Amino acid sequence: MTEPYKEHQIGRFQILLPANHMLDQYQKTWWRYDTALGYIAQIVFQKYPDACAIDIGANVGDSAALIRSYADAPILCIEGNPEFIEYLEHNASTIGGIEIDQCFVGNDNTIVDFERINSNGGTATIVDAVSSEAMWFIEMKSLRTILENHLDFRQTKLLKIDTDGFDFAIIQKSTSVISALRPVLYFEYDTNFKPEGEVEALEAIKALFEIGYTYFLVYENFGNYLFSITAQDLDKFIDLNICLASNRKKSGTSVIFYFDICALTEEDFDLFKQIRQTELSLVRS
Repeated sequence: MTEPYKEHQIGRFQILLPANHMLDQYQKTWWRYDTALGYIAQIVFQKYPDACAIDIGANVGDSAALIRSYADAPILCIEGNPEFIEYLEHNASTIGGIEIDQCFVGNDNTIVDFERINSNGGTATIVDAVSSEAMWFIEMKSLRTILENHLDFRQTKLLKIDTDGFDFAIIQKSTSVISALRPVLYFEYDTNFKPEGEVEALEAIKALFEIGYTYFLVYENFGNYLFSITAQDLDKFIDLNICLASNRKKSGTSVIFYFDICALTEEDFDLFKQIRQTELSLVRS
């Protein structure tokens, strides 16, 4: 590594983080922070043992380490931020079973301006960095184009998206691919990055409804399970938006900043029941 780094244990793997990355501190304070995806992966790949995973917004490979600690599924890590790539490549070599595509997911023939990426404490958003021209940039690719270059991942059954404000756009731009793959979808639900965030969130959820996503498990930002949604009920997501807005505007000190959503189709109702039962059992163990 060319810059200061630190070590952090995730499941079976010891990975490297940039010195200013906050993941280790968050997980020391909030024990369930970014952990649910591990047992979700275990449950998914027990049903689909020959399937793969895709990690959009792979960061330094921490989610990949978590998934591979619970299941030996191959993972395609997609990450465009140059601040994370050196760490991702190093950690991928430690974890094994990982392919990397250095790009951002969006419209083909679009670019992201490096100088406008907003990075802070191990997270980064490109909400204000998508551009048509820039001196220093990296390309965007559609998920369809990415899969054309990584044919082994056409059997993906777990799709994780965590792109700090770009998740809803990725879902809407990728509905045809998601509809074909029908993976268990795990994504960040954060309405705070754009003025139109609440509208964009609901449009993404409606897009998932239209392609058959029926069951949803909701986690707050520290990793604790909140509740499930067992029908295509847009009002429940409006309630989530109200909760986030209240935290931002009315609570004084915010407690909930975003949610993580695990979304499943009708044919994976058995997985929904298993994941929910795991949560019910965890708090009693």
